Amino acid sequence: MAKKVLIIDDEEDTRLLVKTLLEDEGCQVAEAKSGKEGIDKLKKKRFDLVLVDMFMPGISGREMCERVRKDSKIKNVKCAFLTVAQFSEEGKRELKKLGCLDYIEKPIDNEDFIKRVKKMLK
Repeated sequence: MAKKVLIIDDEEDTRLLVKTLLEDEGCQVAEAKSGKEGIDKLKKKRFDLVLVDMFMPGISGREMCERVRKDSKIKNVKCAFLTVAQFSEEGKRELKKLGCLDYIEKPIDNEDFIKRVKKMLK
């Protein structure tokens, strides 16, 4: 059965690139343009992995993850961040506290991205 991945990013170019890469690997991909839309989709359908942009208008990726972790119905979903930010060791520890499996820096290195996503989907 194909793995289901939700991409939450306000940048259409990023969503399209990530969707294409994942679909080429046989994943089923859904998209959301905002943290709120992402949470709504998580409540309606089960996903194997959620890839969240850290910086979005409205609800940030971090805030979205905090809300997900507090919701008993969706709190166990696997999450990883897509971000232009570079994190310090302290920042990485904070991401781990949110239950973030990984963070992938933009611009995305396609080969590295696929390798890391496959690892998270195991």
